[in-house]
Amino acid sequence: MNEDKLSFVFISILIIVLTIVYRNPLLLLLLVIVSLVAFKHGKIDIGPLIQKIPFFNDSINLSSIKIEDGYIQKGNEYIGVLLIYDIPVDYKDLSENSLRNSIASFYKILQVGEQVDIFFRKKYVDSIKYKEVLLHKAQNLRIIIDSDPSNSKAKRELEIINFLLDRISEGEYPFKYEIYLLIHSKNKGRAIQLAEVISKGLEGLNIRSRLAKKDEISSLIFLSECKCNKISIPSQVPFLTPFSVDKLPKFQLRNDGILLGKDINHGIPVFWNIDTSENPHILIIGPTGAGKTEFLINTSLQLSLNYSIPIVFFDTKGDIKQRIIKRGLEAKILNPLYHGISLLKANNIPIQVRAMQIEKILTNSFDLDKIHSSIIFKLIYDTLEDYYSGKISYLNWDVIDEKAKSMLDEITYLYISKIIKIIKSLDHGGNIVDYIIPGLNVIDVTMIKSETLRKIIMYTVITDIYNKFSASVDNGTKIVLVLDEAWTVLKNEKVDYPLVADLVKRGRGHGIALLMATQNIEDLGEMSSVYLDNIGLLIFMNNGDKEFWNNVVRRFVNINDEEIYNNLTFLGRGEALVRFLGDPRPLLIKTDVITS
Repeated sequence: MNEDKLSFVFISILIIVLTIVYRNPLLLLLLVIVSLVAFKHGKIDIGPLIQKIPFFNDSINLSSIKIEDGYIQKGNEYIGVLLIYDIPVDYKDLSENSLRNSIASFYKILQVGEQVDIFFRKKYVDSIKYKEVLLHKAQNLRIIIDSDPSNSKAKRELEIINFLLDRISEGEYPFKYEIYLLIHSKNKGRAIQLAEVISKGLEGLNIRSRLAKKDEISSLIFLSECKCNKISIPSQVPFLTPFSVDKLPKFQLRNDGILLGKDINHGIPVFWNIDTSENPHILIIGPTGAGKTEFLINTSLQLSLNYSIPIVFFDTKGDIKQRIIKRGLEAKILNPLYHGISLLKANNIPIQVRAMQIEKILTNSFDLDKIHSSIIFKLIYDTLEDYYSGKISYLNWDVIDEKAKSMLDEITYLYISKIIKIIKSLDHGGNIVDYIIPGLNVIDVTMIKSETLRKIIMYTVITDIYNKFSASVDNGTKIVLVLDEAWTVLKNEKVDYPLVADLVKRGRGHGIALLMATQNIEDLGEMSSVYLDNIGLLIFMNNGDKEFWNNVVRRFVNINDEEIYNNLTFLGRGEALVRFLGDPRPLLIKTDVITS
């Protein structure tokens, strides 16, 4: 240490001692002044101290970076730099499989280096001016083609320009771009060699690249204004986007469970797992002859075989029973006129809850207003309370009729009495739900021509199944209800008295799954949004109406005009668009059919 530095140290210590002795912090200002004078005259060196401070140390490291043509040297590390200056103009020239392979090949080529960084620089250009340039080029190319119709190169260039003009008109903004690849290595020769190997590999994909020049690398490192020359649009640069090529639903949603069919576009099987789906319900919408019933039977059969649980069909036309028999499948046929329903049996349900359930069943079946609904609830609740408290010794609809006669005015009684007589024809003490077994069960209502009676049966069975199977929660799917003509119970279900809609909203918690099919969205009634927003698997079968796809389906899945006009309106029998709850990206499938 020289004399100047010793003097500076001595003076500094003296000032600090005086500050402590006299307890005057202002003396420290004298130390600051002495330090500045010493630093100015080179008596002290603060470089080593600054290097230990991360902020200043990083700044100094920049000065140690060496930039030459084709590479960067950073200490003992060398980085080869490639500039991609041209890519395939329109990747849509490739088939879907070819495009997928090209993208996979692109990243496979980059694996040559241990670490390869990708820098994508872009600068938007004036779309109006660029459009004018394209139009001028197109005009010149048309003149060339007119004079030489065999000029395939000019034709191809014109196609590209027309494509660009179309995309810009649809809202895409053109931009200039540069893509840099930084290949890390431990020595200069290896870095340059790896860069050249990658460049040759990219040539096989029609991607042109070269070693970057010194000024280009400097511009990249110091983030100078992009002096890019190549102009493109977003849909032309597929390799560097956060979006995948295929807009497929998440793999976890479609890779196991029951087989739905085959993906039409990719030729791969598509599955649906009722256990992992957000909601275990299926809704199929499609016209007559689309294949809805076959899909319901096939799906139900797979669920029965895989889970050994009861599957309950409501057969309103007789075709489900015939198709099951034709396939040689075993099923238990249940006739509500023989096996009966039991509305008045509480079955360990609190009487107030049971009275409310019966009120919902009858309100939706007879389309009652709130006044008559309240009367029904009052009559049933009072009768149940009298029975279970021991005031009356027997319980049937005659007792309720007598109570109504004594409580109501003549006109109201006549209306309520008519409802009671209709119910008495079905409710004779038996309970069809007690006869349901694991496997296929068909509740045959084809002999019942009254739509009101069918509703009573179906609502009652659904309610009693809920009471029986919902005692324990979160134990997986325990039973599946299949409604082929779902409009029978959905269309007129009231918002204030929900039965099926309430079951759909409850989801998987109670172990009851609903498989429903209907022809039109209007069949879902006032609560269509409840069904469509909560269904685990939504299936749209073939429909040639463009308005259906535009105004209905688009609310729930991501589809564009091209898909609607070129694919969806031309679907065949058994073909469908499926959407998994939680993922709006749909799949086109050919539904699977098990024939034996």
